[in-house]
Amino acid sequence: MKEGSEFSIERAKREDLKDLGEIYLKGYVGLEEYSYTHPEDVRAYMEWLWRRDPEGIFVAKVEGKKVGFVAGDANWFSKRAKEKVGAVHEIVVLPEFRGMGIGKALMERVISYFREKGLGTVELWVGDENFRAIEFYKKLGFEEAGRYNYWIRMVKKIQGQ
Repeated sequence: MKEGSEFSIERAKREDLKDLGEIYLKGYVGLEEYSYTHPEDVRAYMEWLWRRDPEGIFVAKVEGKKVGFVAGDANWFSKRAKEKVGAVHEIVVLPEFRGMGIGKALMERVISYFREKGLGTVELWVGDENFRAIEFYKKLGFEEAGRYNYWIRMVKKIQGQ
């Protein structure tokens, strides 16, 4: 994909879940220790994300092709923060479409959604050796806020921005 290609961000529809599951599997190649790998588990996970907050799932498209998605959850109560936060459960962009600003645009869209819902903090967990993702989140203003096993909790305050 060439630099400067146009993409769009749209709210996902239920019928997108199968395609999002396929994007998920392709996006986690090489990082399988942090993901579901069996198609049935991925399907169940996509359904869980949908049940958590169907309004918080956004899909990126290039020329009509789904190339990435973010699954946000405005109904999440963080045990660590002891408050309701916007949780980013998943963000995946197909490898061949990375570096185009799609991931950043997806994160900006889900953070905007969390603001619309009146939330002041965004929380996510990332695998401790997923260095590319950790750097990506830091560039977006997320800070490390704890660890659990091989997961790093990252947070970003969003109120008033």
